[in-house]
Amino acid sequence: MRATTVSGGWPVRLVALVLCGCGGSSGTGDDEADARGDVAGEAEAAGEAEAAEEDAPDAVPPDAPEAGACPVAGDLGAGNHELRLEWGGRDRSYRLHVPPGYAPGAPAPLVVNLHGLSSNAWQEELFTEMDDAADAHGFVVMYPEGYLNSWNAGLCCGTAATMGIDDVGFLRAAVAHVSERLCIDPRRIYATGMSNGGYMSHRLACEAADLFAAAAPVSGGMGLTDCAPVRPMPVLAFHGTADAIVRYDLGHAAYLGWAARNGCGDTLTRTTYGASFCETYTDCDGGVEVGFCSLDGMGHCWPGGSRTLCLPYLGAYSDEIDANETMWEFFLRHPMP
Repeated sequence: MRATTVSGGWPVRLVALVLCGCGGSSGTGDDEADARGDVAGEAEAAGEAEAAEEDAPDAVPPDAPEAGACPVAGDLGAGNHELRLEWGGRDRSYRLHVPPGYAPGAPAPLVVNLHGLSSNAWQEELFTEMDDAADAHGFVVMYPEGYLNSWNAGLCCGTAATMGIDDVGFLRAAVAHVSERLCIDPRRIYATGMSNGGYMSHRLACEAADLFAAAAPVSGGMGLTDCAPVRPMPVLAFHGTADAIVRYDLGHAAYLGWAARNGCGDTLTRTTYGASFCETYTDCDGGVEVGFCSLDGMGHCWPGGSRTLCLPYLGAYSDEIDANETMWEFFLRHPMP
């Protein structure tokens, strides 16, 4: 596997965001709308340290990998990086954001954030503003680059789907690639994405549940006719009620599909945020949860993400629910069993 790393700031041609359609639209939106302590102390001190760790909101699970399981020395420090790898006979790439609190040898969570159709990795980084949440909570974010700005999520979308690109295989390889360079906790690897990337995160939940601990699609539907994860899979979806590119009912149907697939019962909790709400099935197989956050009046945008980049053709913006914070709280509750 060949790899190069480039560290630096933001690309300067932000105007390309307008031309590409950052929310996963192909222009008309028809493609997606149709596609659906110290351990040497006394026992009492150790017990207190363990209790404090459990109380910390972003605590490392007690059976997380030891430092010896991680790269001894990596070439990546805090900040933004661009990495490349050869996979499947093609030159592929991803952007990576490493939070300032990252400590080599201390296992860190990884969130894989997938862009929409006709978009790209750095646009997704700007559009979702997830780097801020990563810095606050200490997780690493990967923004992979889709083949010709698309992901093969099954029935959706674009060239990657038409050509049958093995994007599940590529994303497995990308996670392995970054895990050779950073200390990534294998029990805390998560998937999310916008639009076509939301569809792709559904596919990862179906076909890579051995790698991804949970998924949180945004404005995405289910692109597979057959989904059979190897274990109960925690999923939390987000969708705007006024989304004209990937219809609200497609996202809601995917959510209900996960509730059925995970054998969820009738216990449903709801939290309201103004006119918006999140509801969650909490009595599902394997102790997992399945949730859906409904953004009242929102179009094809990232809840609580960039207001500026939620362009007029994408519909109305909403920050009644902060997707980054809400999904992170969900991810914290669901490390790999």
